[in-house]
Amino acid sequence: MPQRLFAIGDVHGCSTALETLIEIIAPGPDDTLVFLGDVIDYGPDTRGVIEQLIELSSRCRVILIQGNHEEMLFKALRNRDNRRYWESCGGVTTRRNYPECGDDELILPEHLALLKERCVDYFETNDFLFLHAGYYPNRRMTEQTGDTLRWESVDPDRMARHYSGKTAIVGHTTRTDGTVLDLGFLIMLDTGAAMGGWLTALEIYSGEIVQADQLGETRRSMRISA
Repeated sequence: MPQRLFAIGDVHGCSTALETLIEIIAPGPDDTLVFLGDVIDYGPDTRGVIEQLIELSSRCRVILIQGNHEEMLFKALRNRDNRRYWESCGGVTTRRNYPECGDDELILPEHLALLKERCVDYFETNDFLFLHAGYYPNRRMTEQTGDTLRWESVDPDRMARHYSGKTAIVGHTTRTDGTVLDLGFLIMLDTGAAMGGWLTALEIYSGEIVQADQLGETRRSMRISA
């Protein structure tokens, strides 16, 4: 089987949807899975999601983009105010998954280590940019701010192609109708898994879209530009 490259939208603690999606994808050692950030919070089983990421890392190449929720978790370890803010933004469900962890840990050390050691600001290939949220079209990726990469919502009417000409693959801005927005130069893959919607994976080279939800339902389609 030829090498495949998948981008996966915001998982947000939806372990059943992720497990179902991975069963369909069936990644092998030559495949790369790029998670676009926000693998934690809101959904019922962040712990199960991270356990799957650890297992996946032994089967294929896994790249984790840091989302705003990972950023909030890292800051929550610093002080109580940051912890309360994170908890109010979906972190409380994550904390319920780790009843044995106190305020100085929040989640299991090996789970935190995976996120801290593996999360990157963005991932870049010859033709694609993978990031969590937004970007400045006229700036190099090394010059993008953390706020933009992790917090900036996409306004399709105002977005422009990155000056590099590469297609941007992003999460963060949720499409509650479960559809993938494809502007040609930008593709949005957050389809509301933790809101009763779908978890979406896009195979970059073939254009196939695979989706799964928390009920274990699945569907497939092909990438169609807007």
